[in-house]
Amino acid sequence: MANLFEMTYMEAVEHLRSEYGFEFAAIGTAPEFGEALQWRYASGNTGERFRRIALTPGRGIGGIVLKTGRAMVLTDIDNQLDPRDFSSYPIVFAEDLRSFCALPLSDGIHVVGALLCGFRCVDPNHADVFDRLIADTESGFCGYEVPQGDVLKFSDLSGDNAHGQADIQDGELAVNRVQEAERRRLARELHDGLAQELFSISMMVNAIDALHDDEETKRITKAAHGQIKRVLEEIHNLSVELRPLSLDDLGLQAAIRSQSTLYQKTFGVEIDVDDSTEGLRFDPYFETHVYRIVQEAILNACKYSGSDQIDVLISASDKNLVIHVSDTGCGFDSTHPDAKGTGMGLPGMKERAKIIGGTLLIDSSDEGTSVVLRAPLAIREEQQ
Repeated sequence: MANLFEMTYMEAVEHLRSEYGFEFAAIGTAPEFGEALQWRYASGNTGERFRRIALTPGRGIGGIVLKTGRAMVLTDIDNQLDPRDFSSYPIVFAEDLRSFCALPLSDGIHVVGALLCGFRCVDPNHADVFDRLIADTESGFCGYEVPQGDVLKFSDLSGDNAHGQADIQDGELAVNRVQEAERRRLARELHDGLAQELFSISMMVNAIDALHDDEETKRITKAAHGQIKRVLEEIHNLSVELRPLSLDDLGLQAAIRSQSTLYQKTFGVEIDVDDSTEGLRFDPYFETHVYRIVQEAILNACKYSGSDQIDVLISASDKNLVIHVSDTGCGFDSTHPDAKGTGMGLPGMKERAKIIGGTLLIDSSDEGTSVVLRAPLAIREEQQ
């Protein structure tokens, strides 16, 4: 077995693909402890999107490995990942992986990177291949230690998956006002409560740093700042996913931009938002439904289209609000959507459009997908 510890990123990743027959392999690192992980080198990749993906600890495969310090193994993604789970794995969808093994990389103190190896098919033998990979990297990889311990594995969901998907598609998916109110409360509490507390702690760490100039103190305070920065970033992401504060404070357009910025970092896709309404405000209930429809449309495009560019056009004409989300990706059969693919959110999107008296038109082909929401304006009284 080659000395993986001494190899460069390129040599080591290419060697793994050749040695084990992986169809995809990549290494990712964070510039500093607590910062977002980015994939540095990949072999067998179908495109260059992986270079633009940035995963904060806890988000995506790399982020989960970075946060937990544990290896992560899935041998049959279709049966082990619940499609209803909002947590996203951008590299899986970008590279169409069906099974993979991700290993943590440590600098001896902190986990600062991840190694990902996978296949685009399902085979019972993959479990043995991944076990061998874990054993062979016990002595290290590319100058990093590979922590050994419990492996994160996912249970087989096939027994009730089909029934669960049917329930989702056939059930009533109208939004509950109480749920949105709770999301609003939690998002505000995260932003105004926990985030402010952490900011205060950061100031205390600065004070310690100013009082002591020895190297050990500086090393510890630097690590503390990295941890605080990571947690603040995670709080911000959770707040946006729950309900962006900008939706209530600044309006629909600002919320769409905020969510698009988060998806750009997570999926490495360019998202252009063009608003010609000049920030027109709408009824809060109306804004909530429109925002959730657009959020789902953008997320689906990020996950499944394979497109590097998504355009969002917001306009108001003929007493209607019109929002157009489009991509130039692979498309799908909009009349019989795959329940595990882009079609998962369509029933909920259509239901929300119906609630606000609108229509949702979806056109998809191998040249891309277009989602157009048209809804009668519900402008706030003070703007009428």
